Amino acid sequence: MQVVEKISEILQLMAANPNKRQWRATEISNSLNMNISTTHRLLQALKKGGFVNQDQASKQYSLGINLIYYAEIVREMNLPGMVVYPAVQRLFDSTKETVFLTIKEGDTCVVIERINSHHELRIVKQIGDTRMLGQSTCGKVILAFLPEEMKKRIICYCDDEVLCQKTLEETKTNGYIAEYVEELDSTVVSAPIFSEQGNVVASLSVIVPQCRMSDDKENHLIEEIKKISSEFIPKK
Repeated sequence: MQVVEKISEILQLMAANPNKRQWRATEISNSLNMNISTTHRLLQALKKGGFVNQDQASKQYSLGINLIYYAEIVREMNLPGMVVYPAVQRLFDSTKETVFLTIKEGDTCVVIERINSHHELRIVKQIGDTRMLGQSTCGKVILAFLPEEMKKRIICYCDDEVLCQKTLEETKTNGYIAEYVEELDSTVVSAPIFSEQGNVVASLSVIVPQCRMSDDKENHLIEEIKKISSEFIPKK
C-alpha cells in the first residue's frame, strides 16, 4: 500500500504543475522528500507501464500517454460527465469564463470536466481537484440538496457551522449559489445537477476574477447557469 501511495504522490505532483512539462528525478525526490533511489525505482516502474515518459537526451520525465487512455475510460463510465458535457460547453460559450463540472464523491466533490477561460487573467481549474463538500462553492450547492442527516454530518467540517447552514438554506431556496472566494479574489456561481431519480449528483460552476465582475455580469451568470442546469431537473 505504501508503494501505491508513493506512486500516487509522484503522479499528483506532476499533474498539479501543468506548466512544468518535464521533471528530473532529483526534483521529484526533493519535492516529495522521497529517497532518490526509491524515486528512480518508482519512475522506472511508471515508465514501463506507460504512465510517464523519459526523454532519452535529458533523462527527464513527463506524464505518459496511458493516463489519457485510462482517463477516457473513467470519463465514459461516469454518467454525469457524459451527459452534462454539452452543458459545460454551452455555459462556456455564453460566458467565456472558466466553467467546470464537479461530481459528489463521498464527502468530497471532484472536478471531472472543465473548460478554462482564454482571458489572460483567469482562474484555471484542474481535473481531479478535490474539496470537502462544505468547503467550496461547488460543493455547497451539492450539499444543500443532500438528505438532512448527511448534511448535518458534513456541516461539522465548516469553519462557521451557523453561517454554512444559512447559506445552504438560501441555496436550496434559490436553486443556485453565488459566492465571493477571497483566496482567489473571484466570484463562483454554481447550480446543482440531478440524476433521473432526482438525486443531486454533481454541480455546474463558472468562476470569474473579481476585476471582471459587475452586478450585470453576475445576474447574467446566474440566469445562464440556472437555465442550463434546469435541463437536469427531473420532470414531475
